[in-house]
Amino acid sequence: MKGDSVGEDQLEATEKELAVGEFTINYATAGNVFPLLLLHGSEPQENWRVWEPILALADTYKLIAPDLLGYGKSTKPEETPDFRAQAQMLKDFVEKLGIRRLSMMGSGWGGQVCLEFALDWPKSVESMVLVASSYDKDQLKRLQKLGKPTLIIFAEDDMVTQLKGAYLLRDAIGTSRLEILGGVARDLRYDFRMSHRLQKFRAPQVLQLAKSFLSNPEAMVAVPPEMENDLRGVELRKDERKGKSSLSGTP
Repeated sequence: MKGDSVGEDQLEATEKELAVGEFTINYATAGNVFPLLLLHGSEPQENWRVWEPILALADTYKLIAPDLLGYGKSTKPEETPDFRAQAQMLKDFVEKLGIRRLSMMGSGWGGQVCLEFALDWPKSVESMVLVASSYDKDQLKRLQKLGKPTLIIFAEDDMVTQLKGAYLLRDAIGTSRLEILGGVARDLRYDFRMSHRLQKFRAPQVLQLAKSFLSNPEAMVAVPPEMENDLRGVELRKDERKGKSSLSGTP
């Protein structure tokens, strides 16, 4: 069954189903080569189709976008599993697909699921892209040892996760690059949650940033913040020494 055609290249995604333990997972796939797992957020109506605006990533990656448990056409348990249970399901899911290593991209709560997956199975993850990602406080403590190249994309007016969450994630991960997009929901006639749905309302920017980052993640990450402070101190000391030398006439 084909998904709707979207994007400049009119790419299509193919929907499939996979039995994972007691659950049936509905997912869409497009493209080939290296796998990129796409995880949607937690709003009741969300499913894999939130990623349709950036399906152009399929020209370089094998996109795999599941409906998380409790969403879309996947099994809907009586209670929607939390992010930890979703991560475990995804581990079983990718193993059934024969995937040993992948990159991940998550939006909102899907980003939190990405983080949990990477924390529990770091050898399976090459890099991550977090779009307006939520997080758990316990995750922040554990992320300092993760060391995975991570791109963090937020809008400056995100009122759901809020911008300070982007800086907390950046500082906790360290090996990360933070990109802050201009205001999305400035027009008060629009739902303020627009700024939390960047893959839809800022699709060209998210697509460009993700493509650039995923092509060479290690080269794109910033110096960890604590190291930035150390380096700044070194430069200041150099400037001080130069100043003293000039005053004393020392060549």
